[in-house]
Amino acid sequence: MKKIVIILLLSVVQIYAFQRFAFGVNVNSDAVEFEGKLNVAPLTSDPIFRDFYIDANFINEDDTLFGLGVYVENSFYNYPPLIFQVGLKSVFTGHDNDDFMAMPIIFGIKHKLYNGNLPIGTLGAKVLYAPSPLSFQDADSYTEYRLEGTVRIIENVEIYAGYRTIDTDYDMNKINYSDSGYVGFRFIF
Repeated sequence: MKKIVIILLLSVVQIYAFQRFAFGVNVNSDAVEFEGKLNVAPLTSDPIFRDFYIDANFINEDDTLFGLGVYVENSFYNYPPLIFQVGLKSVFTGHDNDDFMAMPIIFGIKHKLYNGNLPIGTLGAKVLYAPSPLSFQDADSYTEYRLEGTVRIIENVEIYAGYRTIDTDYDMNKINYSDSGYVGFRFIF
């Protein structure tokens, strides 16, 4: 037990030492979303994990939705401001007495905005889709679209605005979980 605690403490110290994580919150008139992102590069010395991320989000609208995912993010070959994301996420929610679980595939694209050589923000889009074979329990499919723009206001803080639509398709009915804009801020370390 002592070994596990020591390993966990060393891992947390290493994450803080390399400063490779972000967390934020966004709101609109109907919902609040908490999000976090962790780059796993500090956990290993293998350079293949440099662009590997774990992310989580929690949205509280009419029903709660929790997502936990992994993705790879890397820049386009000859054009470094353009970044692609590919990954997989687990999504959990429920409506009435129906339980919903899906594993959507993530496809995303971001374009960095610069002021001279300084990055000042991004414009991006993300699609998450789980067809019927990747939907479990009472779920039939899951679709999520996001458009988002960010502006870094100080070194470790950015503000962002976006639009998201989330459709949860159950066996018997289709629920539009979220269809709204949002604004928020994110701490980046």
